[in-house]
Amino acid sequence: MSRVKGNENVKTAKFFNCTSEEFIGHWDGKPHVFPAGASKFMPYYLAEHFAWYLTNRELLRTNRSGVLIYKDGEKFTSPKTPTDVPKFMELFNKFCIVEKTENEETTNVDDDVEAVMEAREKNDLAEQSVDRKPGVQEVTSPDFSDAEEPKKPARGKK
Repeated sequence: MSRVKGNENVKTAKFFNCTSEEFIGHWDGKPHVFPAGASKFMPYYLAEHFAWYLTNRELLRTNRSGVLIYKDGEKFTSPKTPTDVPKFMELFNKFCIVEKTENEETTNVDDDVEAVMEAREKNDLAEQSVDRKPGVQEVTSPDFSDAEEPKKPARGKK
């Protein structure tokens, strides 16, 4: 169930950390790190979850003197009806970007596998659209979050 009215039938959304600081959100007991400026498509419920906490963090942000950057920001955090709190929704909508498509309006929101697959496809398309330098190979490290790290060979043996 969506916390934000009007987004009940959305399957995927882009979470965008447009702040100048890294954001670490937690889901299922695991940390998810989003560097400053990072964006990623994901199932809507995850984007909404991370955006909710990032919005709260930003509303409670203070300057070096300890004064809230958003006046009365502490009064706007975690509203029961977010659409009734314009400042909350202004920030939330920067962090959780909904791009509705025709087929999303008629799909079953509970279909998590389909939402994950769609988010992966959107992330792949976004990566392909990034201009890359010819002749430069991008190498990423393996993700060991769900599996054990490979064992190192014993010294002197190959």
